[in-house]
Amino acid sequence: MKCINLIYPQSSNPEKAANEIKKILKKAEIQDLELDLSAMNVLDAVKVLVLTSSYLYKNLPEEKLKFRFVSADIKSLLSSFSLKNMEMV
Repeated sequence: MKCINLIYPQSSNPEKAANEIKKILKKAEIQDLELDLSAMNVLDAVKVLVLTSSYLYKNLPEEKLKFRFVSADIKSLLSSFSLKNMEMV
């Protein structure tokens, strides 16, 4: 069984939260990480996911990051974006 390390952004500002996540992604094995955005509102969480997905696509295109959110409603908002490297758990 893999050890999953949860990433909880400290900042509620989406840009700052995305930068925090990028710093962690540079240092860790992505398959062992899971992003938890359950403390954010849905619009900020979408922005963080789009920024993070863009970073992954540019720098680590073969990687996929799992994320958590409290509501499945975020899936309908994300359907407008091509976030194939992000997976909701």
